[in-house]
Amino acid sequence: MSENNLTNCDTIRLTSATAEGLERALGQDFYRYELPDRMAWVVWQLKEVDDRPEFFPCGKWATIQELERQLEKAAEYWKG
Repeated sequence: MSENNLTNCDTIRLTSATAEGLERALGQDFYRYELPDRMAWVVWQLKEVDDRPEFFPCGKWATIQELERQLEKAAEYWKG
């Protein structure tokens, strides 16, 4: 995905550290920009993952809350 073609509501933005932590925690590849539908499923999965610094460099619940905040913003945008 090209950053120039994205809006705040098209994607969920991840820091490099968060993307790397999610890769370790879930064994999946993550990019700095992900689709909201994928990240909604990821948030649910993260609630079951151990709170370890190598998975959550910014803290487990802070990470989940930030992802949920972005998902809510995307939902409000698409709700119209």
